[in-house]
Amino acid sequence: MGGSLVLCCPVPCHVARLRRLSQPSNRKQAAMSFPLPSLLPLRAARAACSAVLFAIALPAIAQNTDTVKVGNQTKRAGGTVTDLQAGDVACYLTLKDERGATFEEMADFSICEQKPSLKGKRVALSYQLQKVMADECQGNMDCKKTRTVALVTGAKVIAAAGPATAAPTAASKAAGGQTSFCTPTETVVFACRSGAKLVSVCASKDAARNLGYAQYRFGKPDSPEPLELTVPDALRPPAQVATGQTEAFSGGGGAWLRFRNGPYAYVAYTGVGKWGPRGETREKAGLVVERGGKQVANLKCGGTVFSELGPVWFEKAGVTAGKDEFDFPD
Repeated sequence: MGGSLVLCCPVPCHVARLRRLSQPSNRKQAAMSFPLPSLLPLRAARAACSAVLFAIALPAIAQNTDTVKVGNQTKRAGGTVTDLQAGDVACYLTLKDERGATFEEMADFSICEQKPSLKGKRVALSYQLQKVMADECQGNMDCKKTRTVALVTGAKVIAAAGPATAAPTAASKAAGGQTSFCTPTETVVFACRSGAKLVSVCASKDAARNLGYAQYRFGKPDSPEPLELTVPDALRPPAQVATGQTEAFSGGGGAWLRFRNGPYAYVAYTGVGKWGPRGETREKAGLVVERGGKQVANLKCGGTVFSELGPVWFEKAGVTAGKDEFDFPD
């Protein structure tokens, strides 16, 4: 018998069974990377810039084991340092989290100068809101303009972690291996396998219109290799990074959620309707890859699908369709 569709939030007329479908695809899009800011080679310049830093008495507040709250910002709580560069206003850290996603943080100059070097080390990060020279100053030491950022003020080396594992819930402990790239402290918004790949949409438990985050993740399950794609790279509230809505069909209904990454978009969907050759009720679930607004791939789910896509999660997360539309694939 085919796999099952697990709906944690109701979608109109959805049923709790999904026919086993499989359509492997070798299409993938490399994650975007961003250049580091320009560097000033002189130690005296770094020292002068550090003089404009002053701590605001607002330390990071623990949110969960993966992220912390710093003021109204959500920041990663740790990662493995892959590069350090002393820049014009701060030390710039490049790190990878336990899912293999690359991210960058600004840090106090002392982090770059720490001996032995933190490069290659897994660290726990602590932050403070601090003021640094504004971008428009362009390194001019006489410029008095500042901006407030969440600055890494501590990086404590911790034991190396093993490969990322799925959350110990029904959505990640099912028989047959890893079924989600979400962590135990995240909500599995959508997850399924498609051929040899795993599609996941994960969100923080506190995800709301202007709070928490949602992120699309794609890669090979049960593997120590980094994820092939995470969108967006930074952790941002769902309404800022995704669009989506529920749809009504004859004999059923559905829901979709779209993440954009440059010219590409990734749309997770689930639905049930009279899509059979004689009007029979059929279920659909998968991931559509779009380029320039046109479909270039449809990765159909095989096996169990976990989904919270629907009016309850959309309302909680503040996600709407805006001007976006979506045509469910055949």
